[in-house]
Amino acid sequence: MKWGTRVTALAAATVVGGLGFAGAAEAIGPPVYTKYDVNGTTHVAKPNADVTLGPGISELFTNIGPYSFYGTVKLPPVTITRAVPGVGTVSGKLTLGLGDVTGQAFGGFTATAKWPVKVSDVTVNGAPYDVGPACGTAEPVTTELTSADWQLDKGGHLTSTYTIGAFANCGSATALVNSAVPGPGNTLALDFTWPAA
Repeated sequence: MKWGTRVTALAAATVVGGLGFAGAAEAIGPPVYTKYDVNGTTHVAKPNADVTLGPGISELFTNIGPYSFYGTVKLPPVTITRAVPGVGTVSGKLTLGLGDVTGQAFGGFTATAKWPVKVSDVTVNGAPYDVGPACGTAEPVTTELTSADWQLDKGGHLTSTYTIGAFANCGSATALVNSAVPGPGNTLALDFTWPAA
């Protein structure tokens, strides 16, 4: 959708909302496409690591009327380095996503994002440690996101507490990765903002 068309659609959505029809069960016209810049942080509990996420992008399609939406979030890989007792310094590249997002933005904001999580470029005490090309969580990580300030034409601050499941397909490093990463109590905070251009 072109910029002008998107802005017109958002303006129409605002008017419809103001007239009290935003809660209608059926969508009013085709989904509105919006693109956001994404930056944030995640705290991975087991290694006690705070990781900066982004810059990334999110592309969402919102059904005006029910204000349900779907889309994706794309974030760049990040590197985590931590000391593992009995092993030494372990470093690896963590790739979160491409995240698939669905949600509702009427009467509050709720979204579910499912992220395939991959680990690569692992080193132990500086030496490469082969984990193969398919090392990742056996199931996608699910984050239940909420926002108190979401606006379709601006974005918002999204937060979640989530669990990282067990990793698989990491070869002889599977036990090492599972001792260092999976577990509950992880937190995620993402800022979606309207692109500058």
